[in-house]
Amino acid sequence: MYVIASDSTVVSRAAGRVLIAGTEANLDEVRAVVATLGDRARGQIFVEVPDAGHIDPIATPERVTVTWLTRDTRSGEMGTGLACAPGQALGRAIRAWVGEMSTGVSEIDGDDVCVWIGRDVPNDYVLV
Repeated sequence: MYVIASDSTVVSRAAGRVLIAGTEANLDEVRAVVATLGDRARGQIFVEVPDAGHIDPIATPERVTVTWLTRDTRSGEMGTGLACAPGQALGRAIRAWVGEMSTGVSEIDGDDVCVWIGRDVPNDYVLV
């Protein structure tokens, strides 16, 4: 089951995995949420930025991985030749992570996944 967190307090109390996602516009919020995680936290952070020059490492607990998604190295919709729009790479990454990490059967998946997505992330592309 997925628990959608609206603030860092919910994430800090998560007993299962965490999924944190944001863009360069949410980077301070992402850092604030990560700062609430305990040493036993486990999960994934995705941060979408315009290019590699915007990557600024985030200190995380040992079992939390950060993946930086640079829009300038990704394309938009397949076959269109368009550039990656803000939120598009993030949406693809979230859907892929959920597809890989979840079967949809709580008895198999185990603990809940607490999801926090930055407020400035465009809803056009990000659906959990």
